[in-house]
Amino acid sequence: MWKNEKGQSLVEFALLIPILILILMAIVEFGFMFNTYITINNASREGARLGSLGGSDTEVALRVLEASPNLASENFTIAVTPGVRNRGDMIRVNIQYDYQIITPIMSTVLSPLIDLEAETVMRVE
Repeated sequence: MWKNEKGQSLVEFALLIPILILILMAIVEFGFMFNTYITINNASREGARLGSLGGSDTEVALRVLEASPNLASENFTIAVTPGVRNRGDMIRVNIQYDYQIITPIMSTVLSPLIDLEAETVMRVE
């Protein structure tokens, strides 16, 4: 009776290993995506702070890119509103970033591009 069950654990492991690899890749991908979200959120705060102190739209966009050096600048869409700001107005910095899936297994399961967005609103000083 015990002789017939020698390969049972190997078969069970072979059946479960693809699921375990998929879960592991999902955890890794989510970690990279969350890091990117935190980076663009911080970059929008940096840009809004500069804009609230009198920086131009171009300076705000440059500050956003400087605050996120590990991200591809061509994947950014930066919107700064309003264009003309007076003291007491609210400045809004909206960043949209096209996140590209890094792990090859997850790119077959999910869309290869995921849109991440961060927005910060501050009062102009």
